[in-house]
Parts: sequence; C-alpha cells; structure tokens
Amino acid sequence: MLTNVFEIRKKIIEAYGQFEYIIIPAFKFAVAFLLILMINNHIGFNLGLTNKLLGVIIALICTLVPVNFMAGIMVILVLAHLYTLSLETMIMAGVIFLLMFLLYFRFSPKDTIMILLLPLAFAARVEYAIPVVAGLLFAPGSAVGVGFGVIIVKYLSYVEQNKAVLGNSEIGPATVDNFRNIVDALLQNRSMWIMAAAFAAATIVVYFIRRLETAHSWTIAIIVGSVVELFVLLFGDMQYDTNIDLTKVFTGVFLSILVELVVQFFCFMVDYTRIESVQFEDDDYYYYVKAVPKVTVSDSLRTVKTFSTSETSGAGFRDR
Repeated sequence: MLTNVFEIRKKIIEAYGQFEYIIIPAFKFAVAFLLILMINNHIGFNLGLTNKLLGVIIALICTLVPVNFMAGIMVILVLAHLYTLSLETMIMAGVIFLLMFLLYFRFSPKDTIMILLLPLAFAARVEYAIPVVAGLLFAPGSAVGVGFGVIIVKYLSYVEQNKAVLGNSEIGPATVDNFRNIVDALLQNRSMWIMAAAFAAATIVVYFIRRLETAHSWTIAIIVGSVVELFVLLFGDMQYDTNIDLTKVFTGVFLSILVELVVQFFCFMVDYTRIESVQFEDDDYYYYVKAVPKVTVSDSLRTVKTFSTSETSGAGFRDR
C-alpha cells in the first residue's frame, strides 16, 4: 500500500517536470484570478474594475510576468478600489504596502507567492499553514512577508466593514478624522498584531528546526510550528482578551497541519532507516558526512520485450 502511494508521488513529480511549462502558468492564472475575484467581492468599490472579462485579461497578463510583478498588479488593483472609496484609505494602504515591500524585498524577495496565497488561505480557513510552509520552503525573512500579509488582510477587512463611515468624504476636517480613525483601529486591533506575531514566530521557528541534522526534522518543525502558533494566539488572548474563537483556531490549525504534511510528502521524503555515515579526506581535511537517502520506488509496471529467433525473417517480437 505504501509503495503504491510513493509510486503515485513519483508519477506526479515526473508529470510536473514534464508539463511544468503548462502547470506553472495555469497555477499563476488560477491564483491571480481568485485574488481578483476576492478583491472585487470584498472591496470592489470601482465598478469599472469588477468586470469579469477584465479580470480574466489581468489574470492572463499575470501568467506572463514574474510573481513579484503579479503582486504589484494586485497592489495596484487594491489601491484603485480604495481610491474610489476615499483618499485616506488608499494612502494608508499605500503606506502599509510600501513598508512591506521595503522590508520584504530587503530580507526575502523570492517567496512572494506566500503573500499572494495568504488571502486565499484565509478564505479556505487554512491560513495557519502559510507561515509553516514558508518556514519549510524558504528563508526566515519570510516572517516579514507573512506578518505584513496578516496586517493587509485585516486592514482590508476593516475597510470593508466600515465603508459607510470611511467613504464619500471630501478633503477637509473629515479626512483628518478618517485618518485618525484608521490609525487608531489598526493600532488597537490587538488580535491582528497577535496573529501577525504568531505567524512570524512560527515561520522563524520552523525554518531553524527543519535545518537541524536530527531525524524527522521536517515533521518536528511542523508540529512545533503549529504549537507556537497556538501558544502565541492563546497567550495573547489571555493577556489582552481578544475573544478569539478557539474552535475555529483549533480546526484551522488541524486542517493546516494536513496541508503541511502534503507539502512535506512532495518536497521532503527521506528514508531514515538507511542513514549512512561516509568518511573521506583530501590534502587538507577529513570529512565526516551523514547521508540520508531519499525515498525511491522502482516502477512496478514494466513491460519486458523478448525478440524471437525469427527476428531476422521479420516475424517480430512478443511481449511478456
């Protein structure tokens, strides 16, 4: 049974390698189009940008550009919608995006995909998987991205819930009041800051644990990262009374662990029962290496072709 599972894994990886030129653009299109739908559904204040055909065109453009440029396109869409609502909401979002990109591209510019996936993970209730997966696959600088991702998602949720108050204000005293209300709402949103801290801490912890030489480091990192998320959220709730829904948190963490195990299955599967210690030397050093072989399976379905003795006469061959 386990051998069959590993054979399926092998075939999926081989298929990905063979059709990568199709799978990656299709994945980028799906992510971009889903993000556009989410933006239009939640903060679609500019009706001209909510046209589905336009969304398809923008998603197709995203398949042709690097992921960092795709993130830039999403930022422009968000700012355009917020500008339609009010100038102050757009400026505040612009400040958050600017800080994120200045810090994020300073520390970890290669994993923008995790920021793009975070809103979709929130929608699917598996948001707790993003920091753990980021720690498994990328650098500790990903903590900056996932932390800012939480702030952006929560900020846009605040704008959506308070659009009647924040919108349709002319430049003047009302604008200053709106700025003050927005800043106060962000600073006083303790649940947002606690979640951002939990995600950043989990990313860093997972990264350093999975780098350890100990056996099953990835599995340990997944478990410890999930525990760190729960601990920070529960500690923050006890300290600041954020009234988090414990049922949703535990359910989300459990579902996220399943996602993380799937990522581990495809990206890191080794056979710890066959660990080998290798020693060799050169003119200057002795080297002691611990080698852990990857899990491999041989093809169970194989056709053996046997040529008949009448091959020279054109009789052909038979299969067995």
